[in-house]
Amino acid sequence: MKNQYIRCSLGILSGLLVILNGPVIMAAAPESSGTVPKTQAEIKPSDVGIIWERIEIKVGNEVITTLDIEDPLRQLRKHFGRELRGPELEKKMSQTRKQHIKRLVEGKLLLLEARQQEIEIRDTVVEEQAEKEIKSLRDQFPSSQEFEKQLSREHLTRHELRKQREQIVRENMLRQRLIQMKLQEFKTGTDIADKQLKQYYAQHPAEFQRLSRARLSQIYVAHPDLSQDSAAYKQRDEQARAKIERALREIKQGRDFGAVARSYSEHQATAKKGGELGWLEAGDTGLPEFDRVVFKQLRVKDVSKVINTARGYFIVRLEDRQAGGVVPFEEIRGRIRQQLMAESAEQRYQNWIKTLKEKFQVTYAKKDG
Repeated sequence: MKNQYIRCSLGILSGLLVILNGPVIMAAAPESSGTVPKTQAEIKPSDVGIIWERIEIKVGNEVITTLDIEDPLRQLRKHFGRELRGPELEKKMSQTRKQHIKRLVEGKLLLLEARQQEIEIRDTVVEEQAEKEIKSLRDQFPSSQEFEKQLSREHLTRHELRKQREQIVRENMLRQRLIQMKLQEFKTGTDIADKQLKQYYAQHPAEFQRLSRARLSQIYVAHPDLSQDSAAYKQRDEQARAKIERALREIKQGRDFGAVARSYSEHQATAKKGGELGWLEAGDTGLPEFDRVVFKQLRVKDVSKVINTARGYFIVRLEDRQAGGVVPFEEIRGRIRQQLMAESAEQRYQNWIKTLKEKFQVTYAKKDG
């Protein structure tokens, strides 16, 4: 079991998270040998000899050990502990533990099913991905020598590391391939009638509320850097103010707004497009002065005065505006269809996972799952 220790310090075997349309799959532990116990009572700490590395769950002929469960949770406790304390932290950890165990079990089920379906992954693909991941790990160390020292401290050779990484990569790729196949199957033939779409729309009005929004073009000149002394800041801010006012004068004299934006605006992405900013909802910018002018004072095609905000000076032209309220059904029909089809596929996926649990016996040493 010497190679197991590298999980704690290098994190190589603690799991490669793969998120595919919902399921989160952890990297598999090494295969167990022997017969799978048929009752909880038959799984004992003596099965593996070291209590902290005992078998906690058996899924078919695959095992999930204490270290598989606890090692990632220790890291997550540190992460959550930066913001949570006491009962709140324990509640978060309890929820996370249940989800983590569920995902570990699900990962084993997917691996067993992928093997049974004889899904194949080319060796060259596995080797290339494993090499990328080893290189990424090696790059976290200041030098190759430090990386080698760490491997030595963990009683692990480069060859062993590569073989372990390749095993994990292959297993994750098997799961991914299986999930892709099943999700395609679940989506095939699934359709949602208009009656269902309209019913969902009527029953969930809060989901389809839209804030007031405006389509804008802008000219922007930034305030100077605050790190300057007050005299330098004042001088440069006066220069910025003079620049934006020159731009406004040229617009009033009849020059095209887009041309002025290309000449004066310091927001390069929109300046290249003649100041075109696109649609913004009320509150998107976080600038109350900006919102007040755009959503309360301007009419369509109006050009604003200079707007002084915390970020800098703006001139905007209101190209179009839409009032807030419920989004019309015809405008949202496609989104509702996609959502309901995704929910249907997810339900079919969960039903399939239930059949896998029946197909490959899941046995717990204690009631964690």
